[in-house]
Amino acid sequence: MRTPCCLVPLLLATGLVGQSMTWNVPHRGAHVYTRTTQRFEVTAAMRLRPEWVLQTEPDKAHEWRYFAGPARAMPQGFEQPGYDDSAWLLGRGEFGPESGKLETQQTRWASEALWLRTTVDLGTKKPKALWFVADHDDGLRIWLNGVLVVADDGFGRNRNYVVAGKAVDAWQRGTNTLAVQCINTGGAQYLNLAMANIGSVPADLRTAEDLQRALREDREQADRVQRELFGAFRVPPLLLQGDLDAAGQRVRIPPGDLRDLGWWLAVDLGIPARGGSVQLDATRLFRLGDLQLKGRATAIDADGWQTIDVSVKNTPEPGLGEDSKRWVERFVRPHVLYGFDGALSVRRHVVTVEGRTRVDGFATDLQGRVLRGKGWKEQAATLQQQEVWVYASTRDNQDAEFRAMVAESLRKGTEALRAQLANLSADNLKPDAENADRSYHTGRLALGLLALVAGGLPRDDEVVQRCLTELRQRTLIDTYTLGNALMALEAYYAPPNEIGDLKMGTIDQPRPRHVEPADQALMQKWTDHLLTNVDDRVDQKTLLRFHYVGGADFDNSVNQYALLGLYSAQLCGVRIDPNVWEAACNHLLLSQGSEGAKVELDLVDYRAHARRQADPNATMTAARCFARANGWGYKEPKSDGEQSPVWGSMTCAGITGLAICQAALISAGQKRTKLQSEATRARNDGFAWLARFMTQRCHPGAIERQAHWFYYYLCSLERAALLSGIALIQDRDWYFEGAMVLVLAQQADGHWPAELLWDEGIERDAMAILFLKQSTLPVLTGR
Repeated sequence: MRTPCCLVPLLLATGLVGQSMTWNVPHRGAHVYTRTTQRFEVTAAMRLRPEWVLQTEPDKAHEWRYFAGPARAMPQGFEQPGYDDSAWLLGRGEFGPESGKLETQQTRWASEALWLRTTVDLGTKKPKALWFVADHDDGLRIWLNGVLVVADDGFGRNRNYVVAGKAVDAWQRGTNTLAVQCINTGGAQYLNLAMANIGSVPADLRTAEDLQRALREDREQADRVQRELFGAFRVPPLLLQGDLDAAGQRVRIPPGDLRDLGWWLAVDLGIPARGGSVQLDATRLFRLGDLQLKGRATAIDADGWQTIDVSVKNTPEPGLGEDSKRWVERFVRPHVLYGFDGALSVRRHVVTVEGRTRVDGFATDLQGRVLRGKGWKEQAATLQQQEVWVYASTRDNQDAEFRAMVAESLRKGTEALRAQLANLSADNLKPDAENADRSYHTGRLALGLLALVAGGLPRDDEVVQRCLTELRQRTLIDTYTLGNALMALEAYYAPPNEIGDLKMGTIDQPRPRHVEPADQALMQKWTDHLLTNVDDRVDQKTLLRFHYVGGADFDNSVNQYALLGLYSAQLCGVRIDPNVWEAACNHLLLSQGSEGAKVELDLVDYRAHARRQADPNATMTAARCFARANGWGYKEPKSDGEQSPVWGSMTCAGITGLAICQAALISAGQKRTKLQSEATRARNDGFAWLARFMTQRCHPGAIERQAHWFYYYLCSLERAALLSGIALIQDRDWYFEGAMVLVLAQQADGHWPAELLWDEGIERDAMAILFLKQSTLPVLTGR
């Protein structure tokens, strides 16, 4: 890892060893790194104790003697120990025709058949079993000292073969001859083979079938651990200035992903240059609870290097933090499924840049046991992770390169989403069944159409028109679908450049849309249906809250879609009774939490932000107030006497709903002074919650949703901030932070990676596009 000549290592002789270090990330900016994962494996906690004698990892791959040719050219007697293979070539797995093109294939094999030979030392004690793990296409044969021990005419990767019982009698003390044959019958072509010696087995595993079952169950358990802890989405390699604490030394909120624990430790400049003891608490990680990091750091040496070694162990029970013991027992403990016991080593390079500090690069090594069961005494899997991070660039907030990155991301994302929506007969887009009580496929279509229009596709684009025609013909049932459909149609008729005019205050509220009569009639029909999807347990004249369909239920998530859809309808000329907005506002006021900490809240609207950027020295009135950090949960604010869990997405949904209700009442000429005042206070309380807990590294709030609904959270954040005209929350550029994560996480094909739990590709692509495009109309352009 080279140090650029303009950077100065933190030399011990400089006297900085005794001083504190602070990050040099630009104000509201970011450092971007390259991240190379050298190893990431979640392996089985095996009941068997295999000793690997042949391995397949590229840096450890075994060297074989090999011969290739047509099947009829099989060397006679090649499987026997005495066969002379000295004229055969030497090669390492994987064998296949794509050698030189695929990193996994190291030796070329393009003929019909391949024969391998090698010798292995299996010790002086007869094995209880031999375990072969093979990638082969097609049929495989394995001989041990001339005896056929594996014969399989199937094909595939990670195929397991256990040799036990009499078949192991072919073993001999010391050197053993192993011979392999693979015949390709067409299609894919590859061969790779690993082998382990199993010296002892539990008494209840007597046969090869027993051992095979045990290996399969262990592997399935490891796969389950990996599925439950690690998703395809991972925050890209960067450090946001908004992540840092007030001192500018460490990331305030621990990562929600165990894979980022090494990063979190490496970027901690609270660990002094002189070294010493280290103790950090990573609290409430998804499905892991609280982890404690304890160890030591060396002093930074003359070249700027520092090593940090810590143990990583979960606490027996999650800590209380600001919550009661009963709350933790109800809302945290049930979601802690695993423990962890391991070690983390970080080797980092620290430099000074104009008197401030940067970690120029680092290597991490995390190894440990994932635990389960009572008291975390049962091992579920083993984790090994090694990574190297190297500083690549700095983004100075929304500079020209950032804007170019966003524009390119939007182009790629919109093209990818357009390709998905071009196939309206796909299983997740086709019309829902005639007897369905929901219309989620159509809701997905409507959300995708909204993103295409907002993303910048021309209104006359073929796919946009086809989706619009299809949407007009579909039967819309549930609130999610109706809300998305109303927003999509309203966006289709929205005047150009309106968002920019609203942000800058050129106009004070969105303008009415000029909608074709047929579409306006359709929106009236959808609106009428939407207003039936309400909770019928309460008096809807005073308390209005929505569910997917009408009945005795509601939730604050779909409630957001209802209000967004109704406001879109109103912009398009559909009359909404002002009592709807008042009753909906009453619900949001009643469903907000009430026990949050006091916060000095600093919100900056777009007009003030633009003036500050134009003239940093201009005198301006401080836009600050005191608020309580109160957010929203999924339903009622309390559950059995305890505050309900609060989530980032639901808090944004609450802010969104209040802003819409306030704006709609104002546009209808309804003063409702007291209600407006209460709604403004509640919105500020919601923003105060975001001021404390906002992060773009996971879905903030209650532990149960950290690794799920991340794209939905970002999309909800965009709506909440833009509807209120807010550019900065506690001096943090929420848009820059979220956009950096989305742009760098985007895949090469234009799509965005899946979250840990189930989600749909169209939804996550659409929500990412809606965030990046900042497509929500400001309706309250000042505080």
